[in-house]
Order: sequence, then structure tokens, then C-alpha cells
Amino acid sequence: MGNPVPLLFLEVNTPAIWQWETFTDVMRHLKTFQFNGLILHQQTLFALLAKPSPRCPPATVEHLLLARSNALHYLQNVARYCEQNHIQLWLQGEATPDCHDLHRKFPEFFLSQDPQNDAAFLNLFFGETLPEILSHLPTVRGLRLSLTTPTVHQTEWESALQRLYQGLRLRGCQLVLRDYQDKAWPRQQLKMALDVLPDDVRASVKATELDYRPGFANNPTLTRLSGSRKWVEFDLWGIEYGWTLLPCCLLDELQKRLHWASQTLGDELEAITARLSWEWLPNNALLGSVNELNLYGLSRLIRAPSVAPQALFTEWLETYSLRPLSQQEIDDLFAIYTSSHDWMCKTPSLLGRLLQRHSRPPHDFEQALQLLHMDTRSANWSQAFQPLMPADDEAVGEQQMQLIILEKQKSRFLAEYLRAQVDKKLPAMPLTDAFKHTLTASWERAFWYTRAYSHITHAFALRLWIHKYGNNPEKHEQLRQALHTLRHFITELETWFSSAGTQHPYTFHLLLDPQRLLHLAASLDCDITAP
Repeated sequence: MGNPVPLLFLEVNTPAIWQWETFTDVMRHLKTFQFNGLILHQQTLFALLAKPSPRCPPATVEHLLLARSNALHYLQNVARYCEQNHIQLWLQGEATPDCHDLHRKFPEFFLSQDPQNDAAFLNLFFGETLPEILSHLPTVRGLRLSLTTPTVHQTEWESALQRLYQGLRLRGCQLVLRDYQDKAWPRQQLKMALDVLPDDVRASVKATELDYRPGFANNPTLTRLSGSRKWVEFDLWGIEYGWTLLPCCLLDELQKRLHWASQTLGDELEAITARLSWEWLPNNALLGSVNELNLYGLSRLIRAPSVAPQALFTEWLETYSLRPLSQQEIDDLFAIYTSSHDWMCKTPSLLGRLLQRHSRPPHDFEQALQLLHMDTRSANWSQAFQPLMPADDEAVGEQQMQLIILEKQKSRFLAEYLRAQVDKKLPAMPLTDAFKHTLTASWERAFWYTRAYSHITHAFALRLWIHKYGNNPEKHEQLRQALHTLRHFITELETWFSSAGTQHPYTFHLLLDPQRLLHLAASLDCDITAP
């Protein structure tokens, strides 16, 4: 007998959810894709919903009280709608949000830096404030809390967690803890929290370590939490792979990750969650984007894990077809989509290591070094876990320089070839104009993104060489030429943004900001005489 089918929850993380029209639209898609539940996520949601301290004069927080009342009434309507449609409703936010509104609502705890104040506030917030919020929302199934590294003593942290658990269970609610920002090393915060709580507390863990990144190894934390029911998180919006603006087909990867999770976790795999949006960039929609396919694919693979990716693609494509496509047309389009995964894995990285922060190029040389030394790696083990340009082995460094050049050549070839294929084959296909425009525009952006990373990586690799092995006239001159080429490209990019680029979402300018690239170039140019 096989493992039970996990629940499928849609995580909505956008301020637009406070508009009823947006909520009902989300619910329509939720039912179309057969999700079991909705997770409403705002980073400071619980600060918004928190009842002020009795010591807080109401007149000083009149607007915050009104905002709380409005939010609670709205969520009551949301909860009622979900219950009528047999959809589970969960709330998600930071466990200990650090924001101005909380300081105003609980002023007595923030008047000084006394650690005792932190512990007292945590006890109040976990033991009274969060359960009080749920008293107004009796049909909410539970809370998914994003943990941060505690600022209080471990025993005080454990006591507060236990109070939180007891308060939620008295309300009939479940508690789900997720590893969010753990600054300690080794990262054991989630496991330590679960160890002091009963077994019915769920662990919510990203599919890849730290953040969801295509092509990276499965998150080893999932194998270290034996005894706890697991939720596995997939970010389908693409915080780390292009913000819905760049193509990345995940069908094959999703199928393999779900199979691994099912085989590894067995009955402990309770739910899969899919991120639909990101509150910091709310105007980029996954639905209707080039990567909407991933949402459809995940929803189908949960219940039909062995269906072929091309069959899923063909089913999804029918929505945008004016009449049935020929098998050759389907094959051509599917090849373009599947190749986008390989392109994404090669482009904003360096031999399996990160060279991007939330999909953007690094701000400067120092940040690039920090990204390269993060302990999250591509699943391409032979490259990603070999020391990068070891200081005591210049020959290996030279070999890696050649591999970096080859990697970027492949990335650029893929982008140019697939863009040309789209331009050549798409116009004659019986697909909606909106679909054609979406696919064409995404590969146009991919083309510019690839060119940017090609120039960035070449200059950075040379600067890294000098950093590791010392300056020499040949490498110095190569770096000078690479930076000249990079700056020339940035000028070209600025021209494109002021002309054809105006037809693309303004957020692409944020993703590939010319001023950020100029700052990076300047940092690569600094002190190149010093190793």
C-alpha cells in the first residue's frame, strides 16, 4: 500500500489579498487547481492583529485599533467563505515580528534594551496575544510561524513556545513551525524547538536549503526531524529564480522532489505548500506568467505522481490553444519550456554556487564572496563541492576558470537559441495572442539577463583570481578589458530600458538595475593591485 496523498496548500503572500475581489479570484484558482487549503501570509500579520497592552493608552493607538478591527472583520469573512467551500484556512507570519506597530502597542517592553523585557514580551505575545487573535477566528486551522534566532535564553524561549502550544491547543488550533532566519551555526533552531514540544507540532521546511532554488540539492533538514509531521515548501513565484519574469519549467524537478519526499518521509509527509506571491513585489503575478505551468504541474503531480511531464504540459497548453496543436508543435514548445530549467541553473550561478541574491546580481564584490561561501549548493556535486580556486593550487584555479567560461557560453547559447526558436516557431501556432506575448517577452528578458550575467561572471572570476593568487599584468589587463566590456553593456542595457524595455514590467528594471551593475563594476575595479 502506497503512502497517503499529502495535502496541498496555496500560500498567498500579497497585500492585495485584503481586497475581496483578489481573494475571490484566488479562491477560484484554488478550486481549479484542487488545493485543500489557503495560507494567508504577511510578515507582520500578527503585529497587525495583536491586541494592544492594557498599559497602552487607547488614544495613542487609535488608528492601529481601527486597523486591527478592520482586519479581524475581514478575516472573519474570509474564514466563513473558506468554510463554506471546504477549504482549510491557515495564518502565517513572523513568530516575533520586529516592527514599529508592536512597539507602539506594547511600549512598556521596548523602553530599554533589558533582556528581561524581551523574555517578558515573548511570554505575553506567545501565551496571550496569539491565542487572543484566534479567539476571534474560530475556524482557522492553525498558525504557521516563521522562527527567527531567539534573543532570550534558551530556557525562556522553550517556556514561551510551550505556552504558545498550550494556548493554541485550547483553541483547537494546530501549530506549524518553519525555519526562517536562523543566524546561529549549526542551524538547529527548528529541531531544538520541536524537541521541547509535543509530536503534533508540524515542521515546515523549504524543499531546498535556505530558499527554494531550481537545481539545488534537496533540503537535508527534512531527514533530521524524525517523528514530526512535515510540510514541504515550494516557492513557485520565484524569489530566487526570476520573480515570474524569467522562464523556468520545473515539471521534471517537481516530480523528482515529490518522489524523493514521499519515499524519504513516508507517512510523516503531511502537506505540500506552494507560494503564489511575494509581498515585497506584489505586482508580479504567477497566474498568467510563463511559469504558471509549474503551479498546474504541482497540483496534478500530488495526485498523479507518475504522469509524464510532457503529458502535463499538453494538458495545461489546451487552456491557451485556439485549436488542437500538432504533435510536432507540442514537441517544439515543450523542448523550449524544458530547456529553460537548464538555462536558469547555469545563468545566475558560478559552478553550482550562488551568484545572486533574490535573483539579482550581487551588489558588490564583498557580497558576491559571501554568496559563494554560503553552504547551500547545486546538486551538481562534482563542481559545487570542490573548493573554488583553492589558494594553494593555481592549476585547479585555471581549470575552473575554463569551466566558468564554458558554463557561461552554454548559458548564452541556450538563451540566444531558445529566443530564436520562440521568434521562429511561435507566430504560426494556434495559440492566444496573450500566451504568445508572454512567452516571447519572457525570452527577451532572459536574453538580456543572460548577457548581463555573462559579463558580470567573467569580470568577477578574474577579480576572484587576483584575490586568490595575486595580481599579475596579464590578469590585470584581462580584468580591465572585462570591466570595460561590462560598462559598455550597461550603457546598452540602459538604452534598451528606455526604449523597447518600456514594454516590459517595470520590475524587470529592479531585477537588472543598471545602477546596481555599475556599483558592482566599480567594486570589482577597486584595489586590484592588492590580493
